[in-house]
Amino acid sequence: MKGSWNASNIIHSSFSCLFLFLFNFRDVCAAPTRYSCRSEQRDALLEFKNEFEIGELSFYCISGYPKRLDLSCSCLHGRFRSNSSLFRLQNLHFLDLSLNDLSGHIPSSVGNLSHLTTLHLSDNHFSGYIPFSIGNLSQLISLGLSQNTFSGQIPSSIGNLSQLTYLHFFTNNFMGEIPSSFGNLNRLMRLSMFSNKLYGNFPSALLKMTRLSTLILSSNKFTGTLPPNITSLSNLAFFDASDNALSGTLPSSLFTIPSLTSIDLSDNQLEGTLEFGNTSSPPNLQALRIGGNNFIGPIPSSISKLTNLEELNLSSFNTQGPVDFSKVPSFICALRSLNILDLSKNNFNGSIPHCLGNFKSSLSVLNLRHNRLSGGLPENMLGNLRSLDVGHNQLTGKLPRSSIRMSSPLEVLNVESNRINDTFPFWLSSLQSLQVLVLGSNSFHGPIHHQVSFPKLRIIDVSRNHFNGSLPTSYFAKWISILKIYTALDFSGNELEGEIPRSIGLLKEIHVLNLSNNGFTGHMPSSLGNMTALESLDVSRNKLSGEIPQELGNLSFLAYMNFSHNQLVGLVPGGTQFRRQN
Repeated sequence: MKGSWNASNIIHSSFSCLFLFLFNFRDVCAAPTRYSCRSEQRDALLEFKNEFEIGELSFYCISGYPKRLDLSCSCLHGRFRSNSSLFRLQNLHFLDLSLNDLSGHIPSSVGNLSHLTTLHLSDNHFSGYIPFSIGNLSQLISLGLSQNTFSGQIPSSIGNLSQLTYLHFFTNNFMGEIPSSFGNLNRLMRLSMFSNKLYGNFPSALLKMTRLSTLILSSNKFTGTLPPNITSLSNLAFFDASDNALSGTLPSSLFTIPSLTSIDLSDNQLEGTLEFGNTSSPPNLQALRIGGNNFIGPIPSSISKLTNLEELNLSSFNTQGPVDFSKVPSFICALRSLNILDLSKNNFNGSIPHCLGNFKSSLSVLNLRHNRLSGGLPENMLGNLRSLDVGHNQLTGKLPRSSIRMSSPLEVLNVESNRINDTFPFWLSSLQSLQVLVLGSNSFHGPIHHQVSFPKLRIIDVSRNHFNGSLPTSYFAKWISILKIYTALDFSGNELEGEIPRSIGLLKEIHVLNLSNNGFTGHMPSSLGNMTALESLDVSRNKLSGEIPQELGNLSFLAYMNFSHNQLVGLVPGGTQFRRQN
């Protein structure tokens, strides 16, 4: 499932975990048990405590046996022993070791914990096969094995766990087909198996899970067609099978499941025409992502029946010839609840209709890149959007500014590779949220220095235009966010001249700097050596002279640099970090 985890999620979770551990461990883990445990059970717990150097151990005993052991997010690390004393706690009902740094294999003795109703081992470094004995845990209601490096086939014995309600296997290295025994899991409500190496036709066993509300199979290697009787999943609300190799037509019956709120079948090999099933009332569908397939024919106007849609992705739709875009959105604009609309990589031509700017406050993300759209951007286009991408079209004219207000939420503006003829839009500096500005490959012209600054700008690309003039020495001192946040700066392919400002050294968090193909003169500023996060530096095809600053040799992340086609002299800075240089 794309977008489920990213670096910031993981870092945030790790710090949250550490904070909770340090803040609560003394109070929670040192709490006395309600009843004392039997001596052999207490000994097993103490042995387990010593296996991982656990400061205090929290457990819950009833009638002399520990029933609940929660060590999630407890900063445990080390290899899990096959003879761990943990497996002598055969009356455990609840075991949670998730969000730690445990490794090793899960031994077959896990099957001894036959009273478990909850087993969570997610977010560790466990590897190897899942033992067949896991099928002995016949009382399991929730099983979490996600985000480890388990491999091999999913054991068919899991089909014995008829009480299972939640099953999470995502982000591992499981391969093979889903066992037919999964058809026995008729109590299952949530099944997440994304980001593995599973293959085969769409598993027919899943169609017996009539209570299933969440089914996530994305980022695997499933093939074949979606069965028309998928409607047997009458309680399905969230369905994601994106990034597989599913083929055939999309059964219109899928849209008749009244509980469905989200469908993601993007990036498959589905084909044929798109049809929506007959429903007596507007479906509850809120998200429809079917881009990146091989659908043909026009986008059906019946899509207007999906009046609750908040996200619509129809990218890479093969419309079989050019389609006048100004005629298409008459029914798309009827979807008044849309928040995200992606119509990129189609064959649309003509102008952008004004109705796309009339969504009031609902539409926040609009992606129209890689079409053949012409004319100008409508004056009302930028008012309420958070992200607009119209790159790689044939748009002309100037950027509209009449709808811009200081309160406009625009964060991303990408108009690259069009035919826009305008001066640098300094007026965008009034946008307090703008973070990404991409103007590359147009006909922008004139100077790019001004007294105003962009308070949150992180990435700017003005390459391959006709900007000219020089940059003042203190030019970059006003770029508040670029000084602090990872970013890219691309001024290449213009007509800029004069010296590279010394203030460029203030951009200490920048990763990519491209000033190539301009008319910069004078010496390279030694302050470039202050850009400690720099990975790529290109100043080629200018008129720079003097020596290359030796301070660049101290930049431990710098892996690419290009100084060619200048009048520079002297030695290229030393440092084993350079993998490519010109």
